[in-house]
Amino acid sequence: MAVHHLLRRGVSGGSPLHPLRGLLLASQELGWRQLSSAAAGEAAAELRGAREDVKQLLKTTSCHPILVRLGWHDAGTYDKNIAEWPKCGGANGSLRFEIELKHGANAGLVNALKLIQPIKDKFSGVTYADLFQLASATAIEEAGGPKIPMIYGRVDVTAPEQCPPEGRLPAAGPPSPAEHLREVFYRMGLNDKEIVALSGAHTLGRARPERSGWGKPETKYTKDGPGAPGGQSWTSQWLKFDNSYFKDVRERRDQDLLVLPTDAVLFEDSSFKVYAEKYAEDQDAFFKDYAEAHAKLSNLGAKFDPPKGISLE
Repeated sequence: MAVHHLLRRGVSGGSPLHPLRGLLLASQELGWRQLSSAAAGEAAAELRGAREDVKQLLKTTSCHPILVRLGWHDAGTYDKNIAEWPKCGGANGSLRFEIELKHGANAGLVNALKLIQPIKDKFSGVTYADLFQLASATAIEEAGGPKIPMIYGRVDVTAPEQCPPEGRLPAAGPPSPAEHLREVFYRMGLNDKEIVALSGAHTLGRARPERSGWGKPETKYTKDGPGAPGGQSWTSQWLKFDNSYFKDVRERRDQDLLVLPTDAVLFEDSSFKVYAEKYAEDQDAFFKDYAEAHAKLSNLGAKFDPPKGISLE
């Protein structure tokens, strides 16, 4: 096990660390100390190695959509109204535990965990919390999307008892889609622009009725894969990250493309529509706003060691 990995846990391997509560308090309560510059350098090297392996995984399996979803669903449980970590939820690696993987919104994500577990085993000093977010951001970039300004050093929760309660993630077909989206994303501390920008990630991937209850079993765009065939995609080129989601949702000309109630409302709600129309017309604006929103999402509820995080740039 890498030196910096031990430092994150404390020499006794005990409970998760609290670096953001102040170095003195943390050291007194938990025996925690900051990563040395050498350990931080080693951590960065492991993260870079993991990133290269994620890129290879993407090339061989075309698993971009499910890796994006993995990172989102680990971070998206954050509740800004809860100060205590890890009760606040967020990007803390809790999604690796079976109890959270079995939440209804996480159906199928066990497959993402299986895909990246060998990378975690190879780079043991990289936390699950970091690996989930690294995989998600790398998948966006490798699919042709914007470069996400990421930092690393997230601390993992250590036990399933620390998982958030079910029900914090957005539903696809709530009775009042706009109200539901705001309830969920405002709880995370995100605004209308960020809600619409993040929705644009539906340009990747498919919905499968056996997992979500939404989408057709198969369309002309999904019957031959790549990956396991089937499901219904939001866009025709569902492994390419661009602004076609906004164009397709606005036009709704193709019955083989999916439009959920939470997608349609982006062009129906007056505040959401301003951004949705902008992104349909201006891919550069979408990429800029998406990159900022994704980075913000990836940091929600995270504790960093070192406190300012680790940059790979």
